[in-house]
Amino acid sequence: MKRIGFWRKHRDKLMLSGLLIAFVGGIFGIGSLFSIGQLKPRTEILPDKQFDSQLAPPASSTIQIESATKIPNDFAIYDFDIKNRNSIVVNSTEHSYSGLNLLLLHLDDNQVKNIAGNIDYGVVLNADRTKLIYSQYRSGQPQRTTFVYDTTNGKRTKLSNDDAYFRRIIGNEASISHDGHGFTRTDLKTGKEEILLSDRDMLRKAGVHQLEENSGYTFIVIDSFELSEDQKQMYALVMHKDDFAIYRVSLEKEPKVSLYMRAKGIQQYRILKNGDMIFLGEVDQVQGVYKYQATEKKLNLLAKGSFWNFDLSADESRIAYVNTVDNQKNELHIAFLNDQSLTSDTVLYRNIDNFIKLKWFGEELFFITSSTKKSELYRFSFRAW
Repeated sequence: MKRIGFWRKHRDKLMLSGLLIAFVGGIFGIGSLFSIGQLKPRTEILPDKQFDSQLAPPASSTIQIESATKIPNDFAIYDFDIKNRNSIVVNSTEHSYSGLNLLLLHLDDNQVKNIAGNIDYGVVLNADRTKLIYSQYRSGQPQRTTFVYDTTNGKRTKLSNDDAYFRRIIGNEASISHDGHGFTRTDLKTGKEEILLSDRDMLRKAGVHQLEENSGYTFIVIDSFELSEDQKQMYALVMHKDDFAIYRVSLEKEPKVSLYMRAKGIQQYRILKNGDMIFLGEVDQVQGVYKYQATEKKLNLLAKGSFWNFDLSADESRIAYVNTVDNQKNELHIAFLNDQSLTSDTVLYRNIDNFIKLKWFGEELFFITSSTKKSELYRFSFRAW
């Protein structure tokens, strides 16, 4: 009787304990079955030849517009460069239309600061976008005076009187300019100038015959020269009688000049980081966007059509351009840049009138249209994956 009473009193606990023992024993029993044949787990690497290709990377051909901003202005804009995404330096006309102004336009609050008046055309910023260089006509002086303007504190440094029409800043220390007769290097700290190469010497070193030079057909396009990624070479565009040529000039005490490439027409060009080139022009009576592979001396037609202007993103993976379609209206495009073609070509804006210029800055594209009295600035922000 005592045993029966004990069972009734502790039945639930005894049954639960038995079930737990059976459950744990089952797990170890099953595990022992796998150890009978002394099997050991191992990793098996399959040979590459069993697969046609590696796993495909995530798609990178999709372009997404995150935002688009339109900023109308009650003044004209003829050229611009970007200090930061909210500050744009522009050329505009003076109220009397007697010359050009240099303005700093703040996009976040629509404030406009006048930097200088009666200046030459063009906006030239240094590498870190803290210095601005410009030439100004001043009353009582026969020549223009060149200044370096510090955009961070508004301080001006006078360089010299010169006749330069076009400049490129090398790093933050010096500039290269062209005055219609030759190229000059200027130290931006001291203002000291040094003649790098005259036009005549450049053509002579390039092997251009004296007869062609004196014919009046050959001249250097003074507002179109580029610097290499390491800023040790300069590329100058020369118009010949029947075509155009780009010459490579080493930036050293005794510059060396060599032919880079020739084409029937070259409107605009950009030297890539690897030494190749993208240009708008004409080859074999076909107008379009071309890529020139310098090592192989090979030309690829990326896109056919009438193009006005282009710019590349900082990593050179994307191109933005403006072209003219059949109805004579301009379109703004963005596309991925490949060796053989443009892919994922996307129209951002149609029916564009009075186009001026476009420019990349980071992941954003700036685009300007302008008449003589008003202008519109567009800022497109992108995300690509």
